[in-house]
Amino acid sequence: MVQFNTRANEILLKLVYYGPGLSGKTTNLQSLHAMCSDRQRGELFSVNTQEDRTLFFDLLPINLGYVYGNSIHLQIYTVPGQVQYDASRRVVLGGADGVVFVADSSEAKMQDNVDSLSNLYHNLNANRLNIKQIPFVLQYNKRDLPDALAVGVMNRRLNFRNVPYFESVANRGPGVLDTFLAITRETVDYTFRKYHLDKKIKDFDGMLALIESNVRSTLRELPPPPEPAGAEPGTEPAPVADVTVLKHGNVTVTDLQPGRAADPQELLESALQSNMETARLYSELKQAKESLEKKNEEMTQLYAQLERVNQDNQKTRKYLEGLIQNMGEALVSFSADGKILTWNAAAERIFGYSRPEIVGHSICKLTPGGERGDLDQVIQQVSRGQVVRDVDTVRVRKAGETFPASVTYAPVRGADDRVLAVSALVRDTSETQALETQLVRSQKHEALGRLVPALFHEASNRLTPVLLEARLISESALDPHQAEQAARLVKAVDSVQSLLDPLQTVLNPPSPARVRTQLNQVIQEAVDLVELKARRMEVDLDLSLDPALPEAPLDPVLMRQALTNLMLNGLQALAASPVKRLRVATRAVDGHIQVVVQDSGTPLPEAELPGLFDPASASTPEALGLPVAHLIARQHGGQLTVRSQASLGNAFLMELPLAGPADSATAPAAGATGLQGRRALVVDDEAFLLECLVDALQVWGLEVTPAGRGDEAVERLKAATFDLIVSDIRMPGLSGVDLFEWLRAQQPALTRRILYTTGDSFDAKTRDFLETNQVPHLGKPFDLKQLKRSLEQLLETPIEA
Repeated sequence: MVQFNTRANEILLKLVYYGPGLSGKTTNLQSLHAMCSDRQRGELFSVNTQEDRTLFFDLLPINLGYVYGNSIHLQIYTVPGQVQYDASRRVVLGGADGVVFVADSSEAKMQDNVDSLSNLYHNLNANRLNIKQIPFVLQYNKRDLPDALAVGVMNRRLNFRNVPYFESVANRGPGVLDTFLAITRETVDYTFRKYHLDKKIKDFDGMLALIESNVRSTLRELPPPPEPAGAEPGTEPAPVADVTVLKHGNVTVTDLQPGRAADPQELLESALQSNMETARLYSELKQAKESLEKKNEEMTQLYAQLERVNQDNQKTRKYLEGLIQNMGEALVSFSADGKILTWNAAAERIFGYSRPEIVGHSICKLTPGGERGDLDQVIQQVSRGQVVRDVDTVRVRKAGETFPASVTYAPVRGADDRVLAVSALVRDTSETQALETQLVRSQKHEALGRLVPALFHEASNRLTPVLLEARLISESALDPHQAEQAARLVKAVDSVQSLLDPLQTVLNPPSPARVRTQLNQVIQEAVDLVELKARRMEVDLDLSLDPALPEAPLDPVLMRQALTNLMLNGLQALAASPVKRLRVATRAVDGHIQVVVQDSGTPLPEAELPGLFDPASASTPEALGLPVAHLIARQHGGQLTVRSQASLGNAFLMELPLAGPADSATAPAAGATGLQGRRALVVDDEAFLLECLVDALQVWGLEVTPAGRGDEAVERLKAATFDLIVSDIRMPGLSGVDLFEWLRAQQPALTRRILYTTGDSFDAKTRDFLETNQVPHLGKPFDLKQLKRSLEQLLETPIEA
């Protein structure tokens, strides 16, 4: 009889497979059990006699899943087919909700089928079940037998209700699933309609189709098993191994209650019912065990997930703690009553309090008296959930010193979104304010610095004619007194030029005028310039010059300037040294000339070495000496490096290539100027400088034509031919750059014979023009020797056709 568990929404239905002995009832259950998935099928039970040969019943629980909120479970039984077990069949049949009659298709077993069907009729009546109403299907098993009767014959003898019937070979699987689906559908249909459950379901036929779909997805057709050697068709298969067997022993009169007569029929029914209940409970217990195991596995997985989440939380916590502790700004949190709760490392550094010293104290301890009113107002705003950003205020350090600060306040909320505390991000702005002040000052200095190039240009323009005129007077003076005066004037002008030369070299890196030069001779000239200062400082000058040093393509003037700067730097390092020794050595190594200038002074601090050759690091004109030497070495394709070491002092190593662009160049013959009789055009808007240049060039034998503007120079070029041009760059109207473009278009040969003089070569546009066109130039101020040498080299430059 159907059982309802309303608390668990479960419906339990009982199906019984009935039929004569050895017709295939148990084989049907074994095949169904094999078809079920491991997740759906239950235990297969057998209750045996004490001889352990004949089955009383088989119990196979099958779960059909949930259908419209109800879980439908099936319990499938078989009965023993032998006649002597009629009482057992009647007990097992009790409460059946559907019956499958399994008939043996063998002609010899037809009478057994008829007798068993009649027995089913009587046993159903004994259990108050109507065979004409109970869900009922027929299965004609063993259709593979050679003497199997025709289906029509079996229907006439057995199918008196005209119920669904199925052909099967139970030991191989065909027909088993179809039979089971039919009785399942019939039973569910009959049960739901009998108890009016179908009224609660809108699409009842759809529900039945869903049940059939669930069963088909749960059960699978068995593959045909291999036929055992020598086996006859229709032979029952060997019992499956996955069967739980329940046995009962002998029952005697002593087991009855005292004073009660022993009834064998009652004892049998009691034993069967007990075993059936035991099987049911065992099945439920196993299901409960599997459910608990599944829950335990889920709990294990949840515990593992919880452990991983806990580890992730620990990592996140450590990360956040590290983030807070390593912040550059102080992070302080405090409660509503002002007690400090959080204090990071930056707060310790900014305020001076360690964490144990300050946590638990009032936030007012960090606030000057005049700022506490504003603090109370901010706390009220934050308590309402607002964020107050970048409040410019003043705070107090542990030592009592006040400092400017910028503070951002934010609420700290709990799980219920209630404000529990206030966080304050404090930034010390004293350095920022100092930098802002410094920036304002630097901007003022920058405005002044923008005047320097213009002043330098004007000073160069005015100094150049003075220098040229002084040289001319000195060289042409006949009166000894006038010659002495001119020499003093030249010395004074040279001293001014010596101040401007380093800056001129940095702003306008010169293009070396290379000739084959003996570097030892240049070093000796540099030593002559510093020897007097070294003697006054009592410095021991040690020269270790390689006598076999080969000549190299160098600019002797620039190289003398670089070496002089290195020696003067060494003398400066020896000023406070107890051992005063300056060593200069040369040698040739691997296609390079090496010059070492080593002093015995105090080693340079390691922090100063990276900026040693950076002109921006120089604070005095003398400090430009090393950057200038480094620049000249690079202009020659070489390099300058330094090594400082305790007890050894400082060693500057200059390396210069032996091969260079001027390898084939030869120095001009002594006394030969190459300028005599040449025609020159001189262009400059400074009248005084123009006159000096004209005088100097005429002294050297050139025919000079002056021009005070660029457009005037163009007119002169149109009217006559010239061997060379000396021109300024920055001029009103037609500039030197515009003049070059005119020459390129009209007289391109002269673009190879133009020498520019400028005091503005540090201007970006001017430098770009000079570097792009590779034209020779002299930076103002310049002297007569530089001018004369440049003109001679210019005339040696071949003019392309």
